[in-house]
Amino acid sequence: MAIKTSTFSGWELSGEDAEAFLKQINDPTPNPLAQAAVMRGEKLVKEYLENGFVLMNPKEYKKT
Repeated sequence: MAIKTSTFSGWELSGEDAEAFLKQINDPTPNPLAQAAVMRGEKLVKEYLENGFVLMNPKEYKKT
């Protein structure tokens, strides 16, 4: 296993990390957490476009 980076922000994976990364990017199953984040973001964008600002209440995002 190795992760190499360069001065110009390039990176190279090898071994198990490379296999896990390829498996993850080739998996067509959507991530439910990512989908939920997109839905929250779309709601905020809609509010911003309508009002020119967004009001956020931290209590709305409290984990249950």
